[in-house]
Amino acid sequence: MLRSNLCRGSRILARLTTTPRTYTSAATAAAANRGHIIKTYFNRVSTTITFSMEESSKPVSVCFNNVFLRDASHSAKLVTTGELYHNEKLTAPQDIQISEDGKSLVVKWKDGGHHQFPLQFFIDYKGSSFVSPATRKQESRYRPQLWNKRILKDNVKDLLSVSYNEFIDPKDDSKLFQTLVNLQKFGIAFISGTPSSSSEGLTIQKICERIGPIRSTVHGEGTFDVNASQATSVNAHYANKDLPLHTDLPFLENVPGFQILQSLPATEGEDPNTRPMNYFVDAFYATRNVRESDFEAYEALQIVPVNYIYENGDKRYYQSKPLIEHHDINEDNTLLGNYEALIKCINYSPPYQAPFTFGIYDKPSDLNNNPDLNLITTPAKLTERFLFKSFIRGLNLFESHINDFNNQFRLQLPENCCVIFNNRRILHANSLTSSNQQWLKGCYFDSDTFKSKLKFLEEKFPHDK
Repeated sequence: MLRSNLCRGSRILARLTTTPRTYTSAATAAAANRGHIIKTYFNRVSTTITFSMEESSKPVSVCFNNVFLRDASHSAKLVTTGELYHNEKLTAPQDIQISEDGKSLVVKWKDGGHHQFPLQFFIDYKGSSFVSPATRKQESRYRPQLWNKRILKDNVKDLLSVSYNEFIDPKDDSKLFQTLVNLQKFGIAFISGTPSSSSEGLTIQKICERIGPIRSTVHGEGTFDVNASQATSVNAHYANKDLPLHTDLPFLENVPGFQILQSLPATEGEDPNTRPMNYFVDAFYATRNVRESDFEAYEALQIVPVNYIYENGDKRYYQSKPLIEHHDINEDNTLLGNYEALIKCINYSPPYQAPFTFGIYDKPSDLNNNPDLNLITTPAKLTERFLFKSFIRGLNLFESHINDFNNQFRLQLPENCCVIFNNRRILHANSLTSSNQQWLKGCYFDSDTFKSKLKFLEEKFPHDK
């Protein structure tokens, strides 16, 4: 409706100012149905293009703002988008010509600039009630697959099939690609056969840098040690007991997207049975369960802010985040069957949680004796009160799900094995209770790094499934 109104407004303006010029390609209707630009007309404000697409025999007409077209051309890169607004010489077409084969359009502007737009450009940026290819271009072709213990075990053979030497091979990206696809689909992947040496930090650094640079955090510039003393130095409440399932570093504004943990080689005389148990849970699967069970509680989990705090030495970090964050809503991901395209990330970390500052309200206990007291709870505060109750109900459902053994993937990470997981999706914990034993090496990298490498490899391996 908006686009039709814009086009209608452009046509009215054209009649008041200039006569629209219309060009029709020589291609017949049958040829156009194979994907051709059929006709176009323009005025000082907009350009309307009629074309057909490969997958459709019905032509479509799209009205493009002239500023958009000039801004998208290579000839306008030295001019900002804002500068185009007042300069009609840069944006009003002087002439438009459709190529003989109907596969491209050459626009010439009044300042002498020109640009050839391929048909695919208009298909990509046509916009519609669904997500256009221009938007889909930034998304992976692999969708997340939500899992519990049974579902993940059904796929564990693929998850465990990559060795360190295959992953690190600079001449072959196939196993790197397989690992990133597993991370995109399941949020977790494993690499076996990491080198047994005293330079474990170098090994995990090489694994990370095969994807992208290591993320510096409060734990240091590069890799860090993972043991019970490190965990309890932050929160003494968890001394000598298992940490609960959690995401790492929620007190940061830009939370690291992925974490790598490497299981270190066995030490002399070590009892393999004393190695810590690692727990992993798909929090996306858990939140979908809440959504299907109690939608009101699910909505509260998107709204109520949870406060996180980190105070250690000279470091002071504070953030407030809802437990559930969504991607921008579109027609596709609002469907119940496409929940994996809607959920963006989870913020859940009891070890770093601070007291709530939401849902607190004044109770007018002295109102009868002192009617002049201005203690009446406002409607907004009453809303907070009931919303907080729904939040607690939803949190209880969420925690019941993640603590269910049937939804947890548990393993003692074998020595010289590495796990990579999505820190914004996969909740993790381990049974580190011995402060004098070093079992794991860790590091982080960002989601942008992961998405960039995955898109690059999707282009390199376009036919892989």
